Amino acid sequence: MTLAAPEPRWKLDIDSRERAARLPDLAHACGAFDVRLCRLAVGDYLLGGRVIVERKTYADFVTSLIDGRLFPQAAALARSSHRPVILLEGPRPARLPDVHPDAIQGAIASLAVMWRLPLIRARTPEDSLRLFRFIAQQVGREDRGALKRYDRKPKRLASRRLHVLQGLPGIGPALAQRILTQFGSVERAMTADAGALMQVDGVGTGKAARIRELVE
Repeated sequence: MTLAAPEPRWKLDIDSRERAARLPDLAHACGAFDVRLCRLAVGDYLLGGRVIVERKTYADFVTSLIDGRLFPQAAALARSSHRPVILLEGPRPARLPDVHPDAIQGAIASLAVMWRLPLIRARTPEDSLRLFRFIAQQVGREDRGALKRYDRKPKRLASRRLHVLQGLPGIGPALAQRILTQFGSVERAMTADAGALMQVDGVGTGKAARIRELVE
């Protein structure tokens, strides 16, 4: 008797320009993802409809820095309604295009600090697939309401206000602080319309819509 294959657990949209990479084949073969090749407006992989991943090898990262593609791509990721991640895949090659190492480190620092884009590293496509599983699991827990907010419930009033705002969709500590600074109170933030929410750095169209959907 042949057992039926298990149903894929997570949705994974892959930009069609990634079809030549090994990662899409690995995702297909593992059976854990419902894989769909399509044309993504931003990024290369969309996990669970929530997390958008821009995958780059070291060589591509350096080349995109040299030819000016890196920071326009970063701006597009930062404006996305999805949670953005940059995946740097592969070992650092012995030879890279002619660019100073400080420029590479400076670009990585700029992505993290100025653009608030997390950068995660994977040595191989297999490592990237494992990271995708971890990310998908986190998204799944959040969908089931099991994802806890940051740390224990705080006692200070200002911290409790931030704690409340961090319960909104896609709002982390830094963004909660910017929202509270913008509106001055939790009540005004909760009753703000989508246009007013989008005046806060880091709140795009999709995130504002999800917040309004939750609080209305």
